[in-house]
Amino acid sequence: MFLEKNWIIRLSGELFEAAVIVLVLYYVIFPVRITGDSMLDTLKQGDRVLVSRAAAMLDMYKSGSIVILKYDSGDKTIKIVKRVAALEGDIIESRDGLLYINGNLMEGYLCPDMGDISFTLEEGQVFVLGDNPEESVDSREFGPVQRKDITGLVVMRFYPFDRICLLAC
Repeated sequence: MFLEKNWIIRLSGELFEAAVIVLVLYYVIFPVRITGDSMLDTLKQGDRVLVSRAAAMLDMYKSGSIVILKYDSGDKTIKIVKRVAALEGDIIESRDGLLYINGNLMEGYLCPDMGDISFTLEEGQVFVLGDNPEESVDSREFGPVQRKDITGLVVMRFYPFDRICLLAC
């Protein structure tokens, strides 16, 4: 009887520990492999990063943060990595094919297809851009993103080892 009780206590403890590990890996931090060139030179094809779902759920990102978001490519919904360029209340303008955020020219971000427009991001919206404007499909093409579509905040690059760095600040 005593041995059976110890076995149950030990098993319960191990199950609790496994549940905590799963929760940490699912919500707090998990690894992602970067594909594509839209975030060059910050993130390159094959880089490995740590991403936090919890930080995204708590809106812990700001302008300049790198995030993972859901994007409907037409055929399917995929996850892409982009940098938050503007938050709700910020003003987005396209004049003469150039992009301005809050009156500041975004160097290299051409947007001839947007025409001359000006709008303010509404509550719950963010404007995202890739760091490599020529290769990036971003808010210039698909418009503002809803906060609910941001699924993770990129916290750190951990591979390749010679490029390890924190990315969330």
